[in-house]
Amino acid sequence: MATSTTYLGKEITSRSMYYDVMSSHTDNSGRIRTRQRAKRACEMCKLRKRKCDGHEPCTCCIRYEYQCSFKPSAREKTTVSKSSALSDEPEAPRPSDRAGANQAHMEANSGTAFPHLLGMKMNPQSAPKVHGFSWNLGPRDKPLEPSTNMTDLISREEMEALTNHYLKKIHPVYGVVDSEDLWQRIEHRWHDPTVVASYDPILCGVAALGSLYSGHKQHPKESALVQSTNCPHASWMASCSTMHIIEAIGAHQDPELASLVYSDTADISFNEETRRRLFWVATVLNSWISYEYGRSRVTPRGVSCKLPLPRKDDFTTDLIKLYQISEGLDPDRDNKASAFEEALTRVEGLTLSHDALILSQSNLVLTIYRRLRILSVNISNDVLARVMRFGNQGLEAATRLAEDRCPWWHVANLPFQFICILLAIDTRESLSHIGPALCSFRAITKHYNTPTIHTALETIESLVCLFQTKKERDSIILRDSLQQRDGGPTEPSSTTPQALDVASWLGATENLSLPDEFDWDWNEFLETQIPGFG
Repeated sequence: MATSTTYLGKEITSRSMYYDVMSSHTDNSGRIRTRQRAKRACEMCKLRKRKCDGHEPCTCCIRYEYQCSFKPSAREKTTVSKSSALSDEPEAPRPSDRAGANQAHMEANSGTAFPHLLGMKMNPQSAPKVHGFSWNLGPRDKPLEPSTNMTDLISREEMEALTNHYLKKIHPVYGVVDSEDLWQRIEHRWHDPTVVASYDPILCGVAALGSLYSGHKQHPKESALVQSTNCPHASWMASCSTMHIIEAIGAHQDPELASLVYSDTADISFNEETRRRLFWVATVLNSWISYEYGRSRVTPRGVSCKLPLPRKDDFTTDLIKLYQISEGLDPDRDNKASAFEEALTRVEGLTLSHDALILSQSNLVLTIYRRLRILSVNISNDVLARVMRFGNQGLEAATRLAEDRCPWWHVANLPFQFICILLAIDTRESLSHIGPALCSFRAITKHYNTPTIHTALETIESLVCLFQTKKERDSIILRDSLQQRDGGPTEPSSTTPQALDVASWLGATENLSLPDEFDWDWNEFLETQIPGFG
């Protein structure tokens, strides 16, 4: 029962408030200055034993770039449960709750955030910062040349050779350009080299990608063609700008269903099939880049664009099938574990033959695992085995692409993320895959000797070292617990001749060896009904 009293003219109606006022003091003007106490502390300040100011996010987490979060107090949980019991209808989620859930889903989708979250659980002081370590391979560390007329950079013969590389290795998966139109534009461009055309940026992009995928011999002007394209933020903004342009010209709608608002901007210079491929490939890239970095994607209104038609030796439709499954990972959806397991089954149902698509398939499975993980559900061993199987398949595809000098998007990202997932699963089987995965990652690093991928390798090795240190500390704690003695060996009671000498048994465990395949089921042991103790 709350007490009521008066202290210096101020009524105190609870015991805790009384002690707070008693701890206050007066300043020089005689006014009471009460000591401010934070009513709650964030989880990170509790873990690090730091003083928390109670703000969300708190000052300490802002300063050290930690993930600040608060658990609801017992009083808040009781209030919520009572209000839910009194209401006949379920209470609608508050905007702040919805934003928090969406943010958690976005972070689970994001491969760049996962290494940081994983490191925070092992050692908050040594966790890597949020950074796209393996998002791409990075530039080849060549000085950029000043922009100039592209016909001065490369000859027509070189352009044709690079275009052949592009059409052979990239176009079958990302069938965006019309190959016949591309050859015509190349012919017209070098017919009059002095005239700068608006199509030059596309030609430069084709030439740069052709050089990148040409194998061991890169074109000496590759850096000048590429300019600066390695920044993931620039890639995300470029993909968003592409989607806005597509909406501006009405390419997201079927011509028969197009709205009148696009009648003045619709571009009818390319055929309907090209429009479809342009829209869907741009949608795939914008969505996946946004998911990878936990950012918003651009979704035009009134989408009625049909799916592109399959072609021989063309894998663009397979790419779109993967994207359609990935739509279930939208952060705005509150999916249950069963929905993600169903998505995993759909991914397994796809038979893909191109290594680039196998990388995307494996990366999608790893993202599904991260979404299951934040649901705090008991992920079955069957699901974990399927995740690891896809991870190893992606690892093999990445190695083949690296040996062929084809730097696809996930050629370094897949090995990096797979090792993070293996550490997060933390079973004997998952840890056994880390060694081969690291060997493959080191081999890929030798094929692409860029500063970016070396940073990624150093980061993943540091995470493995953090995990090893944590395991060693846990082992020391368990070893010390077995060596503790409480008052020395216990003498067996004369009335219980069959009593077990626990101290001698503990000493015997130092020489106890178990087979490698031994796996103790603690749940079965603890739930077993023992006669005489029921």
